[in-house]
Amino acid sequence: MDSRTIRLHHPDLRVYRPGAGWTHPGRLRSRWALARLGLLLAVAMALAPVIVPAPWTQNTTLALCCACVAWLVRDGALDTARYTSVCMTLLASVLVLRLGLPLVGVAGTVPAGAAASLGAAQLYLVAGIRKLGSPHFMSGRVLADNIAYGAYQARAGSPDFFRVPSPQVMAGLLEGPWFLPLLRAAAIGAALVELTLGLGALGLLPGVVVVGLAVPTHLAFLAVSPRRIVPFTVASVGLLLIAVQAPVLR
Repeated sequence: MDSRTIRLHHPDLRVYRPGAGWTHPGRLRSRWALARLGLLLAVAMALAPVIVPAPWTQNTTLALCCACVAWLVRDGALDTARYTSVCMTLLASVLVLRLGLPLVGVAGTVPAGAAASLGAAQLYLVAGIRKLGSPHFMSGRVLADNIAYGAYQARAGSPDFFRVPSPQVMAGLLEGPWFLPLLRAAAIGAALVELTLGLGALGLLPGVVVVGLAVPTHLAFLAVSPRRIVPFTVASVGLLLIAVQAPVLR
């Protein structure tokens, strides 16, 4: 439907939203309700170890993790953000294992570590292999596109992107002879680092090395990506922190 059809025949549909088409504000009410519930769960999980009395901390956190898994499964809108939703669901499920198994007399560290190890390895290895198999990414042009897109979106007022570089600086970088080769090297490095993190999550590298490599890598990803990937970043590092404690191959 074009804008004229909307105005003539569907006056209540005023806003176009990617993935949802022409919508009206009422359609977002259920999404807002789910988002608020997710925010409450996140805040409760962060505060539970601090404000809940010690005898109830583990059970409270376990219940919140189960609720978080149910929320992630229920929220079908996250299907468009699979890496984020899968990573968050894995992390919450691993915490359910770690906190729930001791209640039935089974130590939870090893099963939780193995599950986190396999989950993190799959995420990083698939991401690295896909990058290596993408000529467009390996050429550095995907990174150039992302940086340029973010610079112009920030200039247009989007709060989801950093305001550096400015469009003027970006234009100068794109005209320079060294910018694209530098991004090509960064693309190759990103793919290799993700493969390394995947192997490290399995237990083939010391845990300190894996975490020490993951943190600056994700910070670099944040620098050229929208801020909405922050939940993915936190969930990925959290999954790795559990994985390196009891990886599947160690």
